[in-house]
Amino acid sequence: MSAGIVDLATAKPGRTIDNDHFASIGLTDAWIRRRSGIAARSWLPDETPLTEVAAEACAPIVTRMADPSSVGALIVVSTSVRQRIPGIAPKVAQLAGLGPSVLTFDLNAACCGFVYGLITGLSLCDAGQARSVLVCSVEAMSRLVDRTDRQTACLFGDGAAAVLLEERAEFTGFRQVAGCDGAQEGLMRETDAGGIHLDGTQVYDRAVRRMSESAQYLFDHGPAPTVLIGHQANGRILEQVRAFSAHLGVPFVNRIENSGNTSSATIPLAFAAELDAGSLPAAGRLGAVAYGAGEAWGGVSVDYRMPAGTTP
Repeated sequence: MSAGIVDLATAKPGRTIDNDHFASIGLTDAWIRRRSGIAARSWLPDETPLTEVAAEACAPIVTRMADPSSVGALIVVSTSVRQRIPGIAPKVAQLAGLGPSVLTFDLNAACCGFVYGLITGLSLCDAGQARSVLVCSVEAMSRLVDRTDRQTACLFGDGAAAVLLEERAEFTGFRQVAGCDGAQEGLMRETDAGGIHLDGTQVYDRAVRRMSESAQYLFDHGPAPTVLIGHQANGRILEQVRAFSAHLGVPFVNRIENSGNTSSATIPLAFAAELDAGSLPAAGRLGAVAYGAGEAWGGVSVDYRMPAGTTP
């Protein structure tokens, strides 16, 4: 018996920002689509607390649980939390309807955060330290970017998604691979003046290579995933990873067009969109690979089984 994903919910509040919004900084719809594959993204109102958005993603899962007290841990993953003390996880737990006897903590691993959160949560379950674990990624990347920066302003979006991890007799063990290179910390970073610096060429090349290598590892150390979802960083990066992984013979998900880069939330949001559209079966094995600032990268393959009659 091993742990896997048994429920999923999302929150994508805020207003839709299409590419025409960036005409004021000299960007056209055609240019943005060609360079990034993005047509639209959601931006949260500046005054909306991330705790409320995260709780909106977690609450439906808690409501569907027969015994919410079985949640042993809540891991809130975010790149864009400004509040350092206290972390936001305890407040999210309260707002989502969880009791006080739950281990809660914040995790920041940039765009790799959801993969790292899955690895941590699955490990807690498989070690017998938690009966179930909630992993929630919540991002308001629109608050970090310089909205006048032609390189980054159009790339990022906001949103949240949560998954519930539990042990099931029918699940096989998860597989994971992860790595980091602190010498590359300057490739992607928040600047002192505000905004995000990206070394575009280096990030492009390294993201393709690291995510492709992580995908290959997951397939070489089976069971093989039935679907592969890469961090939705950029449409051209995704298509390069898709080309590499074509020989693996499984569907590859590219959902960046209408969501943009939501950092740690991209993988669960893309997963939910595929399930909601009926593009994936309700049960299978997810392969998720990511690359992000730090420099950090990784992948995880895990069985999933969605509850009957629910949608993300």
